[in-house]
Amino acid sequence: MSLAMTLRSRQLKTPNLRQVSLVCGFPDMGFVGKQSVDYLIQELKAELFRELYSSHFPPHVLIRKDGTVELMKNEFYYWKNPEGAWDLVFFTGNTQAASPEGQFEVVEEVLNLAQKYGVQRIFTLSAHVVESRSPDKPPKVYGAVTHVELVKLLEKHGIALLERGLIEGVQGLLLGEARLRGMEGLCLLGETPAFTTPSGRPIVDAKSARAVLEVLTKLLGIQVSMAELEKQAKLTEEFILKLEKLEQSVLEKMVKARPPGQSYYV
Repeated sequence: MSLAMTLRSRQLKTPNLRQVSLVCGFPDMGFVGKQSVDYLIQELKAELFRELYSSHFPPHVLIRKDGTVELMKNEFYYWKNPEGAWDLVFFTGNTQAASPEGQFEVVEEVLNLAQKYGVQRIFTLSAHVVESRSPDKPPKVYGAVTHVELVKLLEKHGIALLERGLIEGVQGLLLGEARLRGMEGLCLLGETPAFTTPSGRPIVDAKSARAVLEVLTKLLGIQVSMAELEKQAKLTEEFILKLEKLEQSVLEKMVKARPPGQSYYV
């Protein structure tokens, strides 16, 4: 007997919004999308207004610093632009659905909510994984769009068009389903080497997140201080450089240690 899909929501507030853009970011390689959205929520002091729970989210809880538990969930925040221009809705969370059925179910819920609040454009933020990145240059930001008319917008802001590949998870599926509904959307992807710590944990690539946010804020026409993210970006880059040196050192030792004439590869 198969279990029915369940999606539960909890409405905390009902914001009154106008001229709305939706910004979405979730944990990914380098946490580029998640870091970007979290930083905007923090700097703009956006308010939580809706929580989303699904039986397709991973079956465990997170433990907070105070020892209490927290279910895996998705969240919606809103920010009313004091200048009367574009208001923003942020969609993020500590997880994504672990099944295709769950992913489609969540995306349908998000788009229904987006249409309810009159969202006119969707921005999803993610990572573009590369083997290496120059420490002397800012990470490149790539873009993909729902409609060819939006390509000019990318070109205007110097964003390289992503001409092949795929965008996984909510960040990609949300745009694909939005297009079917006639809604406009863009995905901004920041270059990241996707390094992990020796224990296997992904490193939060604040430098890539900063590059994505610099583009996004221009597209949205808003100003946000990048001072705190700049500090995090410098620490990230220093840590990545140390890992690269450590990796190179280990490889050199392995090469020196192998018997003469024996190939390193088996």
